[in-house]
Amino acid sequence: MTDPVEPGAGPVPGQSRDLTCASCGARVYLGDPICASCGRSLCPRCGVSVDESVERCLRCGLELVFVCPGCGMELFAGAEICPDCGLVFARRCSACGEPLFCAPDRCPNCGQAVTHHKRASARSLSQRVGTSLVRWVICPICGARVLPSKGFCLECGTRICPRCHLTLLPEESVCPRCEFEWGAACPFCHAAIAPGMPECPACERPLCPGCGAAVGENDILCPACGAELTLLCSECGGEVSPGDSRCPHCGATFDAADIPHPAAPLLG
Repeated sequence: MTDPVEPGAGPVPGQSRDLTCASCGARVYLGDPICASCGRSLCPRCGVSVDESVERCLRCGLELVFVCPGCGMELFAGAEICPDCGLVFARRCSACGEPLFCAPDRCPNCGQAVTHHKRASARSLSQRVGTSLVRWVICPICGARVLPSKGFCLECGTRICPRCHLTLLPEESVCPRCEFEWGAACPFCHAAIAPGMPECPACERPLCPGCGAAVGENDILCPACGAELTLLCSECGGEVSPGDSRCPHCGATFDAADIPHPAAPLLG
């Protein structure tokens, strides 16, 4: 049993205090609104299990439900982003470092004004090219078309979550909406990359989506893990063969500077 946390004491979100879920015994972290193992609701400030019908944590006094200041949607205290209007809530005071919950206008510890930022999402677009259906997203900043797997707009540099298409800040390693994790590093330039990406969003060098290792532009097998790779046209995203000099879907021609890049490993 951990020591009680006084209201306003401000534990660091994401920091472990060797807390465990009272329902399943799994480790939980301060700041998490639910247990990742069993789905039990937690107080994000002190980590204790709470009943969904309770409006205030009986242990630390935190109000467990708040209204989004952007659209009025009712949300749980641990919410990091409003799923309705896309408002991303500040989780720490920029002046004193106090953890913040429930989207306050001012820091309850030092009184500093708190700003919550609205985050744009990329719009999905599907286009049939030849016999293939190519899925793009439209960058909300510059309007360029981006293959979702890139996670990066080549025109303006905006980072876009490959899973939910929310725009991401340069320092974010986890998407605040869908928790897509950018944890690996490119073996060429050491930029952060997400699991499953066929190329580095920074240097555009080809990678194995299975293990993240460097692969040759015409490799059909990953030299590190042996995964069988498909090749995608850099223009339309359609599947091509290693020996193709022309895309069978859109007609684009390939030269030494524009070779198809490896895509997801073939399954089965």
